[in-house]
Amino acid sequence: MKLERAAKAKINLFLDVGDKREDGFHEIVSIMSAVTLADTVTLTTGGAEGGVSVVCGAEGLSGRSNLVYTAAESFFSATGIPPRGVRFEIEKKIPIAGGLAGGSADAAAALLLLNEAYGYPLDEGQLSTVGANLGSDVPFCIAGGTCLARGRGEKLEPVGSKCRFDILIANGGEGVSTRYAYGALDEAGERERRAPDRLLACLENGDADGAAAELFNSFETVVIGSHPEATQARRIMKENGGAALLCGSGPSVFAVFRDRASRTRTAGILREKGFRVFECETE
Repeated sequence: MKLERAAKAKINLFLDVGDKREDGFHEIVSIMSAVTLADTVTLTTGGAEGGVSVVCGAEGLSGRSNLVYTAAESFFSATGIPPRGVRFEIEKKIPIAGGLAGGSADAAAALLLLNEAYGYPLDEGQLSTVGANLGSDVPFCIAGGTCLARGRGEKLEPVGSKCRFDILIANGGEGVSTRYAYGALDEAGERERRAPDRLLACLENGDADGAAAELFNSFETVVIGSHPEATQARRIMKENGGAALLCGSGPSVFAVFRDRASRTRTAGILREKGFRVFECETE
């Protein structure tokens, strides 16, 4: 059997980071949205030999080091199904370590593909629980769409968004460690806190302009300004009419544009400056 699935990237339209919890995670409130930028994950079952194998074109992401491998192990452990002759192939398009949940998206796609291939032994809640043990973003990547996320990101409520945004994502290749970003926020002490209510209302009412004005990310205070490429991308997007925001803890930046012509023009400017750019839409 051969099955294929798009593993869609995630952006945070809203991300408020709260206090550090006893388990080491931070309490967050976020509005997450899947976008059409995606990796492709292909599952082949029925091989005569072997257990699980993972092949990825990106350097260093084949085999056991890939979260897809761990996802497969977790699926077979949860279901009691013996893993025999299972092969994953991953075509990467989402920037690696770019704040876009690419690894989590691939792991979520792997779980969904395995569940389909083996006759749906896990219901939605069980699949989400398996995903949460792999990473905070995996449950959202399983659910897709637009969701309000709480806890460490695993507690989800679907958002009935009537807005579909034209999105531009830029990645300059610089690194931003998630651990660094959270640590920098903690060291900074007091920071601006927001509630998602106004953005939620705009999304549910189809007010795209209002929603664009309510984008928020706690990490911008510690990443923008200290990371030149993310800072430059955000500035160029804003100067060309985009409502720009850091993707997660970075280093990628995204912007919402009112029209595709402005988005395409801005993409060209960023490409000329050496950025990887992706034109896409929210789901």
